[in-house]
Amino acid sequence: MNPNTPTRSESLLRTLIEAYLVEGEPVGSRLLAKRFSESLSPATIRNVLADLEEDELVSQPHTSAGRVPTEKAYRYYVNRWVRPQPPGPDMTAKLSVALEGLDRDPEVWLRHASRIISEVMGGICIALPVRMAASQLVRLEFVPIDLRRIVAIWIGTSGNVEHQIVENTWGFDASSLTELGNFATAHFKGLTLNELRQKLLSDLQGQANEARGLWARLANLAEHLGEPAGEPSVVVTGLGSLGKTPEFGDPGRFRHLVEAFEGHRRLAQLLNAFAQSATHEVQLLLGSENPYFPSIPLATAMRTVSLPQNDRIALALVGPLRMDYTRMLGGLTWISEEIDQRIHRSL
Repeated sequence: MNPNTPTRSESLLRTLIEAYLVEGEPVGSRLLAKRFSESLSPATIRNVLADLEEDELVSQPHTSAGRVPTEKAYRYYVNRWVRPQPPGPDMTAKLSVALEGLDRDPEVWLRHASRIISEVMGGICIALPVRMAASQLVRLEFVPIDLRRIVAIWIGTSGNVEHQIVENTWGFDASSLTELGNFATAHFKGLTLNELRQKLLSDLQGQANEARGLWARLANLAEHLGEPAGEPSVVVTGLGSLGKTPEFGDPGRFRHLVEAFEGHRRLAQLLNAFAQSATHEVQLLLGSENPYFPSIPLATAMRTVSLPQNDRIALALVGPLRMDYTRMLGGLTWISEEIDQRIHRSL
């Protein structure tokens, strides 16, 4: 929708979206007339709906059906009207249960917290310990284990030390690995892993001769950092709840959803990719905006929080596009801020 769209069209779109969020059925002109604050004739409403359809903000599932909002409409709605609101007393009391055991084993707590968040907020909760992806580099070292394997040692600004084994498919010897570690430390200190990768790729073409060779070799290694060697420790809870929604009630669609979420490596890639940008506020991806599930109509809200012992976790709440966004964003923001406050009080 462009800035010159009449206020009436914008208001009618908002009314349609909010009616659909509640009803879960295509919204017809009769229901819109009842809900809309102005008195409009059915003909006027139909004309406005036709304009919204031309702007690809609503669609009509069947010729005789009402309209439903598109992904583009949801994005407009969230950007224009949705502001995270602190949850009410009942919800905060329920969400507070997720904070129990916060100072204990992170992976045990993750399973407990994700189950509570899923039950209280609805939808799927995904949780993942975030290590290298959210850490800023102080020093990077590469040490050969044998002829086929390297251990990468990432030392971050918070004092965290992460180790990862990488296959040495390039045949780098010990002196080359030392040179690459020193080069990375000198040129990329203070960057996260994702920022390091992006800078390597964007600046590679500008390098020449020997420097270009160093950048290219480091880019090859960096591409494999952050990728777990085995199955990543992703916690997924609440998947069955989406099978009860109209969007995924069809057995075929639900089976497709389940198969997608069984790929824990893809879930880990998703959370790691947005770990840094979700450090300060909730990041929301709608439908095709999610590069790892572009064909599934999902809303994915993500937030990265710190835990004791310098650990970080990424939390994601996933549901259908027909979602109470104020509640979703408000709840995830509240639980994230509560975790931050409790950690700071314990320092």
